[in-house]
Amino acid sequence: MMRRCDDRDFELIWAIINDGAKAYKGIIPADRWAEPYMSCEELRRQIDEGVVFWGYEEAGALVAVMGLQQVRDVTLIRHAYVRASSQKRGIGGQLLSDRNLGGCGLGDPLLRKIRLSIS
Repeated sequence: MMRRCDDRDFELIWAIINDGAKAYKGIIPADRWAEPYMSCEELRRQIDEGVVFWGYEEAGALVAVMGLQQVRDVTLIRHAYVRASSQKRGIGGQLLSDRNLGGCGLGDPLLRKIRLSIS
């Protein structure tokens, strides 16, 4: 189930981002990699600048997050992370599914066309 995250989810969002990012260690250039990958301060700054997080729950537990930001007339997908223990099970695809993006206000045909062209 997809739901909008709020301030009570801050620590979980931060943990999921940093846990999920471990899959990209060695792929992300060394000069861009940090431990943790995203600091609490950076996450707070991005939220303060308008990134809204949506979470994907399984059995009542938050296992993935997606950060969206409205910039003028475009909604950017700024972040999409899945907990390491939940990766390779299609949850990332669920985050980007038409059903879930529609619930976040992103279900329009143009977005689907863009997503399909980069798949």
